[in-house]
Amino acid sequence: MAVHSAASRRFRLAVALATVLAVGSSAPAYGSAASAAARPADRQLTVGGPGILLDLTGPATLRFQATAGQRLTVLAQRRSLTAVDNTDLTIVRDGRTVAEGTLIVTWASVSVDFTAPAAGSYTVRINPRTAKDRGTLLVSLAGAATGTVTLRGPARTVTIGRPGERAFLTFQATAGQHLTVVARRGTLSKDEYTYLDVRGPSGELNMSGAVGYESDYRTLDFDVTETGRHTIEVNPDTDRTGTVTVQLTGSVTATLTPGKPARITFGQPGERAYVTFHAAEAEQFQLTARPETLTTKSNTLLRVRTPAGLDVVDATMTAAKPTAVLAFSSSAGTYTIEIDPEGLDSGTLLLNLRRLNR
Repeated sequence: MAVHSAASRRFRLAVALATVLAVGSSAPAYGSAASAAARPADRQLTVGGPGILLDLTGPATLRFQATAGQRLTVLAQRRSLTAVDNTDLTIVRDGRTVAEGTLIVTWASVSVDFTAPAAGSYTVRINPRTAKDRGTLLVSLAGAATGTVTLRGPARTVTIGRPGERAFLTFQATAGQHLTVVARRGTLSKDEYTYLDVRGPSGELNMSGAVGYESDYRTLDFDVTETGRHTIEVNPDTDRTGTVTVQLTGSVTATLTPGKPARITFGQPGERAYVTFHAAEAEQFQLTARPETLTTKSNTLLRVRTPAGLDVVDATMTAAKPTAVLAFSSSAGTYTIEIDPEGLDSGTLLLNLRRLNR
């Protein structure tokens, strides 16, 4: 089984960045002339093909072909290779480093994620840091599963069919939308984390999180800043296989009138609500929020924001204390109440806003 940790995730994020940042840098020194001459002929990896078992007595190389923009992962799994020191993996094209990773002495495997910058031949360089490390290492090349999700559509099942594989789901979004990605564990192992990154059309990171061993689901709230095609990356931090489901939900909007209670309906798990009301200068308000049919397995966050977007008051509604009462004074303008069920709760919530100085 793969031995990874939160530290390994941070390292893998650095590896992913190296895909973009390191293409223009020189490749690191690799072994010596004697070791290069002594190694056997380079063998070919294929995407999704069988792994190659290397019997390491020093540095070794493997080759593979890739197309421009192809999302790939080189997975190295320790078999009988000893662990006196770390073993470095470097992916090179035309003498330049594309990505790199390290099999730490305490790990059973390491995966190096990257996107091929151009079509052509690539080389994987495997370099034990000490000549004392000998034994077998299984190296394989995985591709990526792809698919789509739709706003308020059904949950999409993502299958990680090969060790090291990732999945990428795309969706269209418009700037200004408040969206939530809901991920639920299927058959993927609970031993480690399954990471999720949400990126915009330009590749910027909108939100990231993970389904961990402490929970079987995760909700990722984010605000869309750029119109276009967005991408959700699903990346297990182990060499296990299995499934996870991913769903994309939106937000609920409503207008609240002081003195007239309103019912807010959360139709899908993960939805947030944005309720607006108009206030005059120096008015005094009391806001009461309580669940009607809203399930209360998880906390619900309540925030009142000024016209400038600043939080003026907030509360956390819990199963033990489901009703929130907030008092505040206003300046002139349109206020927003954000209601955010943190878990998978759905149903109706009642809001009542009263003026106190009239």
